[in-house]
Amino acid sequence: MKRILLIVLALFIAGCATVSKVETGEQAVSNRLVVKLDGPWNRFENFAGFPVPTWTVEGVTVDRLQFFVGIKDGTPLVRQTGEAAARRPLTFKSSMEPHEIAALFQAMLTADGSSFTLDRLEPVTFLGGPGLRFNYTLLRRIDDVRLSGMVYARVVNGELFAIQYQAPRLGFYPRYEAQIEKMAQTATLRT
Repeated sequence: MKRILLIVLALFIAGCATVSKVETGEQAVSNRLVVKLDGPWNRFENFAGFPVPTWTVEGVTVDRLQFFVGIKDGTPLVRQTGEAAARRPLTFKSSMEPHEIAALFQAMLTADGSSFTLDRLEPVTFLGGPGLRFNYTLLRRIDDVRLSGMVYARVVNGELFAIQYQAPRLGFYPRYEAQIEKMAQTATLRT
């Protein structure tokens, strides 16, 4: 029964979203972040109410690449409604330390009751300066699928820029991990 509900939900979400192809090569995201792609992706607009660009190769219920571009100080990472917004506001603050940025993403990913484990948090160069990278494991509540994920993030002039990728840890995540790493290392900002 749970699988049938998941399939119906996926079809509903797909029906509400606009899909277009993102070609190989240099691509601009939200006119501010530029990434270089080794292969094509599918871009979803208005995916499940997320106001952030969402891309996939295998399908949004399988793998998901999301871009958080220019999130301003005091602004929510994503819009929330109802009880979730009152319980855990997902507001970005430009003064956040790396572990607080990771906790902000954790709060977003567990709003549905999923379980999150932070596997690694480390400083990296991202967007030409000091940033952070963290890896996580997510046990998705809706279907008990174990996902692996990574986030590259940097605060530039008080705004958060982040690239997040997640997919099932067996098969899909390892298939695209190197491609995502390379894309994140070549990401730049338009001035």
